[in-house]
Amino acid sequence: MIGLALSGGGSRAVAFHLGCLRALNDLGLLDKISVLSTISGGSVIGAYYAYTPHKSFDEFERDICRILRTGFHWSIALELAKPSNLLRCGSNLIATKVEAAVSHLCRRRPKIERFPSRSDMFHDVLKRDLFPGLQMSSPRRRGIDVVIGACELRTGSAFRFGNSKSGSWRHGELVQWDIDVAFAVAASAAYPIFLPAFDRTWWFRNHNQEQEQRVLITDGGVYDNLGLQVLEPGRHLDFSFHAFECEYIIACNAGHGQNAGDTLPIGFLPRVARSFEIVHRRVQDSSMHRLHHLKEGGFIKGFVLPYLGQQDDRLPVKPDNLVPRSEVQTYPTDFAAMSEDWIDKLSRRGEQLTRALVSHYLSSIV
Repeated sequence: MIGLALSGGGSRAVAFHLGCLRALNDLGLLDKISVLSTISGGSVIGAYYAYTPHKSFDEFERDICRILRTGFHWSIALELAKPSNLLRCGSNLIATKVEAAVSHLCRRRPKIERFPSRSDMFHDVLKRDLFPGLQMSSPRRRGIDVVIGACELRTGSAFRFGNSKSGSWRHGELVQWDIDVAFAVAASAAYPIFLPAFDRTWWFRNHNQEQEQRVLITDGGVYDNLGLQVLEPGRHLDFSFHAFECEYIIACNAGHGQNAGDTLPIGFLPRVARSFEIVHRRVQDSSMHRLHHLKEGGFIKGFVLPYLGQQDDRLPVKPDNLVPRSEVQTYPTDFAAMSEDWIDKLSRRGEQLTRALVSHYLSSIV
């Protein structure tokens, strides 16, 4: 079984992963993927690939380039600017802020849910423009298993949406598990600095008992930005609804690697954003090291790790005309519109790294 993980990273990840998928398609490996695990920006492109079985790869690629050129910022802003949405979001924001202050003074738990919010506008945009009428159980390319990762903030645990079940090991399996794809992707990509967590009350089944739980669901990168965990062997079903015994793992990482240190994150938002990036990078480093341990221990037969932030001089083989790390590592983590030049550079680096590393490390299955 071959597992493919697509990391988070906003539009940078979408463009980089487009190149990775292009290389896998050209090498004949894309059709051999059995399970797809996605996070944040990786969820946007991964879900669109999986849930458009009627499209050729060329059609899929053209669509992704169009999505990148357009971005999501303006679409979300226009959705929010609709009078009914603006009134509902504004009144809910005021109500939740007031109740939070009162609840803090009275030492009780707030009861008003944060709904609707900007994140719900993001959901609406995705449902209208990318995933209309699609549920997690909808037909997928070659019946591939899909896991879209998010994070549940109250318990600090993973919350994953799948094509056969959804939930969290802390709360249990979601009773109404067949969530629409747009919601799963929006939840996975709700970067917490800019988008509020989805605030929902759902029914869960845990140890044959059903109970109602309020959950706060945010960007999957908070918990596992590479989406690797569900692909790793030895996972116990008592602690995960999604476990796949993969012999080979292809983990595409759109992280930009170590920062050059040429900026000064002094203000509040820059400090928070940089702190978040550092935590992400440290966790990703641990996940990447774990792949090496799994291979060395014989738990998997092989893996490749196309990494946008890879130090070029450490590559086992260097592709001809490689787009250098220095030209792409500064692209930010957001969903703003992307120029043709950036789409080309980011996707070409993903394609070049994937093609070279697969040919070098996984030549036996190509």
